[in-house]
Amino acid sequence: MAVKTSQNMRSGVAAVGYIVKPQADTLPAQAATITSGPGVPSAVEPNGSIFLRTNPADADTAIYARIAGAWVAMKGAT
Repeated sequence: MAVKTSQNMRSGVAAVGYIVKPQADTLPAQAATITSGPGVPSAVEPNGSIFLRTNPADADTAIYARIAGAWVAMKGAT
C-alpha cells in the first residue's frame, strides 16, 4: 500500500502546478498556486501563490511569494 501511495504522489508532483483552494467552493482563478520555473516570476497569480525558481542566483532568490499583487523574493540563508 505504501509503495502505491508513493508512486501516486510522484506522478502528482510532476504536474505543471498546483492550485491550493482554501474552501471547496473557491474558484480556481481565485486560489493560490504553487509553480516553478527559471527566472523571476512574471505571471499574474492570486495573492498567496508560491513560485520555486529553478535557477536561483542565491538563497535569497530561490522562493517567491505573491503578496499584495507583487512577487516578493523570500529571504534565504543570508
